[in-house]
Amino acid sequence: MPTSSLLDAAPPAQLQRIRRFREIALRDTNVVIVSVVLGNLLRAFSSVVLTRLLVPEVFGIAGVIASIVFAFGMISDLGFQAFVVRHPDGEKPRFLDTIWTMAVLRSIVLTCAVFILSPTIAGLFGKPELTPLIEMASLIFVLEGVASLTLLTALRHRMVLRLSLLELTVMVFQISLSFILAYYWRNYWAILASMLTGSAIKSLLSYLFFPNSLRKPAFDRQYIGELWGFARFVTGSSIISLLLMQSDKFALGRLMSLDDFGFYILAGNLATAPLGFTTAYASRVLFPAYSQAWRDGEENLRALFYAKRRLPSLFYSFAVGGLIGSAPLVIEILYDPRYAASAIYLQILAIAPLFALASNSGNETLTATGHIKVTFQASVAKLLWFCAAGPAGYAIGGVLGLVIAVGLMEIPAVLLKWVQMHRLQFLDLRQELFFLAIGGAGIIVGTIGDRVVQPFL
Repeated sequence: MPTSSLLDAAPPAQLQRIRRFREIALRDTNVVIVSVVLGNLLRAFSSVVLTRLLVPEVFGIAGVIASIVFAFGMISDLGFQAFVVRHPDGEKPRFLDTIWTMAVLRSIVLTCAVFILSPTIAGLFGKPELTPLIEMASLIFVLEGVASLTLLTALRHRMVLRLSLLELTVMVFQISLSFILAYYWRNYWAILASMLTGSAIKSLLSYLFFPNSLRKPAFDRQYIGELWGFARFVTGSSIISLLLMQSDKFALGRLMSLDDFGFYILAGNLATAPLGFTTAYASRVLFPAYSQAWRDGEENLRALFYAKRRLPSLFYSFAVGGLIGSAPLVIEILYDPRYAASAIYLQILAIAPLFALASNSGNETLTATGHIKVTFQASVAKLLWFCAAGPAGYAIGGVLGLVIAVGLMEIPAVLLKWVQMHRLQFLDLRQELFFLAIGGAGIIVGTIGDRVVQPFL
């Protein structure tokens, strides 16, 4: 019997409960939470398997490649997603065709630039043997750049479930391929090949998962001008963020052996796992909601701001605090004894994600209401912090001191955004401090759990 017939035959009270459960399950926030949890579980499973198939050096090389791709992506960041979601003409074909054309051109330029500069880039890292890998990795830009613009318009239309399913499908395929290639090849080409294939599959599915996905080349001077007016703040902020987020990897990539750098990269990957939620929740739930409220002339954005993020913030803060406290236990459970040195890096680097939800949520609220400069200003605040704390930390504590400076880098950005939100009457400082207190409780519980469980392992 078809599902619809079974539902129709159900008693009214049971039918109402089923519909209520379905409504709750399909809420944007819950979809994001489930997809991020599944994504992190998949990444953790992938990490556990690959660390048993590959040597630590491979993860150091993968970290270098990822840093290069991220660096060039940030340098050329034009803020397509926020621009499309927020723009009043976001439904018009001419607008979408123009933005898609700009995205494709950007990707072609990036691929050519990275390919040509690959020997120089490898030399900057002091590892010229990586030149062929960097050349091959340049294809990631064009493979992702030709994707359908529906990956952006899906957020405007609140198609969070479909977008999450697409990304999980790609992740499962990419991880499965990496296992197969790692088993047979036993080297870094397995990681790179799976990354390239995953990018290609994502672009293909972007046309198959969504209606009206095809676009055609177009150049509208008005829209291009508006994009640049919007992007100049985003690009400036992205360049500064690049300096902040990659300078530690560049420095440590030169100072550490590939084995030690692999430990750092593994810890960084685990520490950034919570950021998957902050990024997805802020961009896919909060930003579209705030943008719609702003377009509709909603007056009490402060109430909307905290109503949307209160419960997720409580659970998130406690979970990240727990990660900080239990980091040695997490490393021991996931990896063999060779990777024990990653634990201290994980504890330090996970401090930034503790503040990230407050930072990203505040940023999306301010951006949605037209205060775009705050993204750039927050990046400047982090740069000033790093310029002062980074050298001081390294002088006092060496590599570990530099890592501590990186772990605390989100704090000045949060403080700046709170000042801006207070000026606009968006801030409830009591709630923000309560969220952080819950994070502190998570640290205590995680530490206790580590002390209790460790003797039995």
